[in-house]
Amino acid sequence: MISHLILPIAQATAGEPAANTADEADQASRQFIESIVSFATEYGMSVLGAVIILIVGNIVAKFISKRISGLIQKKHPEEPSLASIAKQVIYIALMVVVIIIVLGKFGVETASLIAVLGTAGLAIGLALQGTLSNIAAGVMILFLKPFRAGNAIKIGGGDVYLVDEIGLFVTKAHQPDCPKVMIPNSKIWGSIIVNYSDTVSAQRRFDITFGISFDDDINKAIQILEELAASDQRVLKDPAPFIKVDSLGDSSVNIMFRVYCMASDWWPAKLDLTKAGKEALEAGGCTIPYPQRDVHFIKDGTEG
Repeated sequence: MISHLILPIAQATAGEPAANTADEADQASRQFIESIVSFATEYGMSVLGAVIILIVGNIVAKFISKRISGLIQKKHPEEPSLASIAKQVIYIALMVVVIIIVLGKFGVETASLIAVLGTAGLAIGLALQGTLSNIAAGVMILFLKPFRAGNAIKIGGGDVYLVDEIGLFVTKAHQPDCPKVMIPNSKIWGSIIVNYSDTVSAQRRFDITFGISFDDDINKAIQILEELAASDQRVLKDPAPFIKVDSLGDSSVNIMFRVYCMASDWWPAKLDLTKAGKEALEAGGCTIPYPQRDVHFIKDGTEG
């Protein structure tokens, strides 16, 4: 198409510089105008049709992607990331189809174009293996749902993160003390995932070890802790609390205080019962011993 505009100018300027007379300039202008008219006549409708296809295609692609995203959001309200990613992917796919149709209006062989795009896609895929692995991992996370936005997770035995958003490439999260973190999806999917927010029967267990003196009454201490567990409404009756002597330490008898509560009560219940257990044992006459060691000196009876 551009050659139809350039050819008259090239023909008009191909002569000797001395031949650039006013008549020749006028002739070149007329040829240029005729070329523009010829170009508009021959390709004007194609260009207009292509513009219309692009505009209508863009509107239709946005409408369809928005509708499908709305359906996904309605079916899975707990997964806003899934609806957002689906909307982007569907829009891009539809716009690729629209662009191929537009190129077909100008005589471009769409079959060859698709083959070229496939080859280019393969080359790009090999060059961006890490990025594609993140996308594949993101798709697996979104569909298998090992965790959701708002969950507290631990990845591969590392730190605990609070999930903010699951994306196609990375998962956005933050640590309990508020620093933001962006985790590549491939790092998550290739590791062990512990979800503290998704537990069996929505319950969690915690263990507290209370140490009492060797001179204290063990049975009385266990009774005090059993009464403490029974008095706290957050402690579940099933599974029942498990309160037994766990070990004999260097300076204390260690009693295991193992109870279950709802996952939402785990952190405050653990902190409150740690404090209440110490106070209850002391009020019951038990002693919380300090770490200590008895040292015995043996006097040598021989005289020098």
